[in-house]
Amino acid sequence: MMLYFILVVITAGILTAFVAGNNLSAAVGMVIGGRIVTKSTGLAIGIAGFLAGLYLQGADLRTASEALLPHSYNIIFYALLISSLIFAMASFVRAPLSLIMALLGAAVGLSLHYGHSIDIGFVRFTVLTWVIAPVVSIASAFALNRALTRHEFKDSWRTAVIFKVLLIIVSFFTAFTLGANTLGFIDEVSGSGYLVLGSMTAGIIVGSVFLSSGVIKRVGQEIYLMRYTNAFSALFVSSMIVEAATFFGIPVSNTQTLTSSVFGTGISYKFKAIYLRPFLMIVITWAISPVAGFVLGWII
Repeated sequence: MMLYFILVVITAGILTAFVAGNNLSAAVGMVIGGRIVTKSTGLAIGIAGFLAGLYLQGADLRTASEALLPHSYNIIFYALLISSLIFAMASFVRAPLSLIMALLGAAVGLSLHYGHSIDIGFVRFTVLTWVIAPVVSIASAFALNRALTRHEFKDSWRTAVIFKVLLIIVSFFTAFTLGANTLGFIDEVSGSGYLVLGSMTAGIIVGSVFLSSGVIKRVGQEIYLMRYTNAFSALFVSSMIVEAATFFGIPVSNTQTLTSSVFGTGISYKFKAIYLRPFLMIVITWAISPVAGFVLGWII
């Protein structure tokens, strides 16, 4: 049992490093790429957001972890390991796979394999949320971005300054919501505790500094060339939806909500600069993530 506990602590840190590195550009890529802040400042904003979300609100996902997985370190280790492998393979092919979906699928598969009862009602409600969240993200980002772009700002210089400040704030909030929901779910699944939190804290720092190549950067570069209003609309809508889900203890994917929000801002223009192929590939990964996790969890 002690061996599996040590493996859980190590694997939780490694998985956290993957998540932090993979999602840092989604949170602060715009403020760094747009030269609103320096790279080091952007890294600090992202790391601070991840840590604040994990420590201040991560416990909100405790009910979700208890509904899906027994507190058995060998089963927990397998769930984290499966999620790490799926996430690593997706990162290798530059596919923005959802860690939350893969981990939940693995948890359900393992629980059923080992005869542990799970809350089927909670699983159904979570999956329904995964269907509704992108629709709400697209619609909300569409409406917000259209309202902002149609509004006539009298002082363009002052407006640019205001949006730069807002982007810094919403970038931190985006990192905060990922720390609260995705990282909080990993923490609660792993059993929490000082050692797990310490390992995950190290993972956040290491992943953000050394692994932040930014797979979700393709969302902004290949799907839509973002302006300040686009970036603000997408980040604001995505982070608000994830924060609402966290408040109710529902694990949702930041990748899913952000991708959908970016798509919503893109189609809000009369002349739509949208490439559907990358978006459709991302949608396919949303379906593959939980299924792959479930299958591997069931057969392991």
